[in-house]
Amino acid sequence: MKLAVYISGHGFGHLAQVAPVLNELQRRYSNCTVLIRCALAEEEIRARLTFDFQLDRESVDVGVVQKSAIEEDREASIDQLRHWLADMDARVQREKRLLAEFSPDLILSNISPLAFPVARALAVPSIGLATLDWHTIYSSWLEPDDPALAVLAKAYACCDLLCTPPMAMVMPVFPEQRKVPLIAAKPQPVSYALPVAASKTALVIFGGSAQPPFDYQALARCSGWHFLMPEAPADAPANVSAIRFDASLRAVDVMPYVDAVVCKPGYGILSECWSTSTPIVWVERPDFPEFPMLKGWLESHFPAAGMSRREFSAGEWLHALEKSRQSPRSYPDPAGDGAQTVAELISRVLLRD
Repeated sequence: MKLAVYISGHGFGHLAQVAPVLNELQRRYSNCTVLIRCALAEEEIRARLTFDFQLDRESVDVGVVQKSAIEEDREASIDQLRHWLADMDARVQREKRLLAEFSPDLILSNISPLAFPVARALAVPSIGLATLDWHTIYSSWLEPDDPALAVLAKAYACCDLLCTPPMAMVMPVFPEQRKVPLIAAKPQPVSYALPVAASKTALVIFGGSAQPPFDYQALARCSGWHFLMPEAPADAPANVSAIRFDASLRAVDVMPYVDAVVCKPGYGILSECWSTSTPIVWVERPDFPEFPMLKGWLESHFPAAGMSRREFSAGEWLHALEKSRQSPRSYPDPAGDGAQTVAELISRVLLRD
């Protein structure tokens, strides 16, 4: 059983969706050989997967150009997309040659448009797994008749089935779709001691994009709160501590021990807060087309409170921190395990013969 997996390198949310599915497949089928094509750092991928795999660290889509985790560069993104799509047919042919020797039984993509026409050319089934796609994202920035959108739509139309967890955008270019339950990493048992047991603690994390700048020293005014940050500077105030994540200690493992998570709205971090019932303090991301949908979830379904980019930059976090913990909302019942659901769908396709 061979599975080729295309994972976008735009942030960690795409990997966060795929990894639990792959771990579940490996649990079911120890003979499953997985080839991953993804530009993310190898250590980040291995931190989320429980088995060995083949890795080709190439970019398999464009994503969006980020000025920081909460600010997109629209013009640079569009220029990059046009350049990448200009030789789409040649890219597909190259992928076909690359995969020919591996000879996959199925191709899974989140959410590279390359994967689906390649699967069609190799006459193997394809499954998409995503809460957004690049056609839907760029449709908010381009005219409806833009040639770039036509190329993306043609590629995505080759997908045999798109699986969509909660917090998914409406993605009309995929002909066959199925909703699945929440997919999220689950905390593993760790021995972790909070830096200041008497304080409320917030984990500050911004995923795979550059952390946006803010006034570290202003956090000293957040009375009663201690902050854990992967990139805390040496001159940070006394209520800020550095934390290092790797395969032995992931962000989701720490969430059961903290009182809130400060983050940008994105599937990966929101799903892990959901799975651990951790309150969220979110920073607005108004330039990204996914944001209005995620904001709706944060304001209607989750124990969460938002900050403007100005408040975040100035270190004026205390109000949102307290408000998130006092929220009357609680997370919805996830109504099942999405990783198991998608793994079962893949199993049926692989074993139907």
